[in-house]
Amino acid sequence: MERKPFSPLALAAFIAAVLGAIVFIRSTRIAVGADISPLILYGIVLIYLLAVLTLTLVWKSKATKGAIDITHCTAFGQNAVRYILALDMITFGLQKFCHQQFYVPLGMLDDPFSAIPNEMLMWAFMGRYHSMVDVIASIEILGGVLLLFRKTRLVGAFVLLPMLLNILLLDLYYLNLLVQVYVTLEVLAVIYLILLEYRRLVDFFLVAKGSSPLYNFRSKGLGYAVKASAVIIPALALSIHQYDINYTEITGKYEVKRVFINNIDQTQAPCRDSVLTHVFIDRFDLVLGYPDYRNKVIGRYRYNPATKQITVAFHYPATMKDTLTATITPGTGEMKTLIGKIGGKELKVEMARVAPVNN
Repeated sequence: MERKPFSPLALAAFIAAVLGAIVFIRSTRIAVGADISPLILYGIVLIYLLAVLTLTLVWKSKATKGAIDITHCTAFGQNAVRYILALDMITFGLQKFCHQQFYVPLGMLDDPFSAIPNEMLMWAFMGRYHSMVDVIASIEILGGVLLLFRKTRLVGAFVLLPMLLNILLLDLYYLNLLVQVYVTLEVLAVIYLILLEYRRLVDFFLVAKGSSPLYNFRSKGLGYAVKASAVIIPALALSIHQYDINYTEITGKYEVKRVFINNIDQTQAPCRDSVLTHVFIDRFDLVLGYPDYRNKVIGRYRYNPATKQITVAFHYPATMKDTLTATITPGTGEMKTLIGKIGGKELKVEMARVAPVNN
């Protein structure tokens, strides 16, 4: 029997073993939750991994003697990877249809934006419209089903790859290390399945000629110039754009210590709901915040660092048409004082910066 390299079989067995163990753990926890003992669960996984390792060593021994068909065994290992990946993608999709993902406790949705944990923040955004979640679920199921059939398995891999890369990017910023490693393994498994068809892909993308009509410029230089313009035009437009300056000396979140309107101390007012409590200044806007987070005033500002003068044209809420003209003077430490006029009234705000703005 013709001797063939054992490494493709070993690689397929390794991927199937690692990915299969993870998918088994996840599927079991979905089915029975915490009812199964971790000792039993991980014991089964260990037996599975040892079985795959033993089988691989047996195959290695027989391959050395030429007693098995390496090609046939390798195909089995690669199909096992496709099946495990398809099983996991279909499970993910069905979970979304059953509202098992992108769920955020209702009470958490009223928390301040900055107080919501990263995972819940991502799930709240993605799950805002469940129809979008259903679209993602459909793509996962479609890609998984396509992996199961010989004629469509490459299409299935290409359906799943961009979606998994997008999920991986979100997970890298919003979720924990364990999830990041898990999704990374799935991305690598899909890339592995795609690279199995490396020669076909090179021929399709780089060698074979397309059937669409071609247009050739009389001058090659002109053709290259047109292509280069797709990069040059956006770069030129952005280079001449007038960007807002991030005035780090004033940007940040401020806690209001005292506020005076027409020289009357408002912090002693009996009705505290209408008393200014926070001031937010970022790269573009100045926001006046009150005890109820829904009650805020937002305006776009201009700032002169030489005179310390800030002018704010308020645009939210729509009924707010006043303009604030004031100076921001530094005090001790992070203390600042804003003095000026708003809506014809004298305004003085003593405030302390509690958080800078890094954008």
